[in-house]
Amino acid sequence: MKKQRFKRGFTLTEMLIAVLLLGFVSIMATVMTSAVLSTSVTMKEVAQAEILGSEALDNLQGQLRFAQNVKVDGAEKNVTFDLDKNNTGYTFGVKEGEIVLLYGTGEGRKSETLFAGVSYGNLKVSELAFTLSEDGASVLIALSVSYGEKTLWRSNVSVKPLNGVSEA
Repeated sequence: MKKQRFKRGFTLTEMLIAVLLLGFVSIMATVMTSAVLSTSVTMKEVAQAEILGSEALDNLQGQLRFAQNVKVDGAEKNVTFDLDKNNTGYTFGVKEGEIVLLYGTGEGRKSETLFAGVSYGNLKVSELAFTLSEDGASVLIALSVSYGEKTLWRSNVSVKPLNGVSEA
């Protein structure tokens, strides 16, 4: 009587091919998921930087539009102004990545934080510069927002103070 052989299971070659294909598909899925997540995080940071920068520019514009005795120091890229007769000597600055309003003189100089990047995902204001426009009637404000060393947003705006502007 002849012995009947039944083919059961898979050969070693078939198993190796199946494992290799499964590994390749897993690696491709991981790479694609990682790329999507990375792009999503970057887009979120850029959107937050745009919000912070736009709000900051709007606020700076509003402050300067109604200010008095606006003087632009082109060499320092800064601006000084008065709010009224009693509130004089105001200027803007960047302190630890935040926009601050500085006022007072000497040791009594005070600062008030206008925009804190922490509330926007640790974004920092990396550049704030003021220059006088070519016609001498407006102040040009340049602002950059960064995350670490990477600049995510940069813009500038022109504001014409109602009470005029001069060069310091």
